[in-house]
Amino acid sequence: MKRLLVVCAAALLPCFLVSAQEADNSGTGVGLSVIPRLDLSPQIIDGKGDFTLGNSSLYSLFEGDLTEHLSFSVANHWLSDEPKYLYKNTFHSDDTNWLDWAYLTYTAGNWDFSLGKDMVTTGGLEFDDYDFEVHLPLTSTLWNFFACYQWGGKVGYTLPSGNDAFHVQFTTSPFGEKPFKSGLFNYSLEWRGTHGIVETIWSATAVQTDDDRFFPLVSLGQRFDLGDWTVGLDLTNGSCMSDDLVSGLIAMPSVSYSPSESVEIFAKGGWETVFDNGDNFAWGGAGVHWYPIDNLRVHALAAYDDLTRTVTLSAGLLYNLTFKIR
Repeated sequence: MKRLLVVCAAALLPCFLVSAQEADNSGTGVGLSVIPRLDLSPQIIDGKGDFTLGNSSLYSLFEGDLTEHLSFSVANHWLSDEPKYLYKNTFHSDDTNWLDWAYLTYTAGNWDFSLGKDMVTTGGLEFDDYDFEVHLPLTSTLWNFFACYQWGGKVGYTLPSGNDAFHVQFTTSPFGEKPFKSGLFNYSLEWRGTHGIVETIWSATAVQTDDDRFFPLVSLGQRFDLGDWTVGLDLTNGSCMSDDLVSGLIAMPSVSYSPSESVEIFAKGGWETVFDNGDNFAWGGAGVHWYPIDNLRVHALAAYDDLTRTVTLSAGLLYNLTFKIR
């Protein structure tokens, strides 16, 4: 039934856009964002030259408030460097596809109830960014190989202070080929907190891998806001290079400096160890984001991945074209 919402929304979009005007996403109502990204990323892999389009993609966000208490959000991934897989994986739960999420949320006081396709509440700070914002050479194996968009429901409660929010979630498992039909599920708990300079995203997810096995995937993300500086650290007890997902450890420190509102200089790295085979590898890099005008990001970075022995130089553009529908 939620898929029907997506199909109907897509069919009605041309009618909405006849009268749409460029606007921001603030306030109530319904809005559409079209987000193209272009990357040019030359690489040196184990001494040999290569060239990729990095995270070049086309996304859209269609979201807003239907009533005072009911809202919706739909995110589509229309193009990637290998778009055929986005559509080949339609109706799959073991890989990503053209529909990242599509869910309805009902809010009553401090409670919120969501139903549809959503992101599994895991992964700490790394999974909190939009996919189109991410630089691929600076991501973990968990981000790359764990199919985090799944069907299910979520219940949340925010404390009256607004500083802490807690969520319980039930979703299909990425270890099943088809959602619900495979009979494999995830069960998640999450705490999001903001206290002074500290922001936390902590979660624990029981991931069902077959009929009688669950693996506990725990992510602890914390970020410190120090004015112009921001420092973060993700810790996760898993690795997608291990045989059972959780026989490993990922540590991902990050730091960014914003000398002005239009410039951000950042560095991010990671260290991953796999307990069942003894592998250890690291990756890291640094770059800059420049925002010359509203909704446009110009980015450049250099990175090295110890696992694949790859040096990456990347430059690109990300533009967010936003329409106010009502």
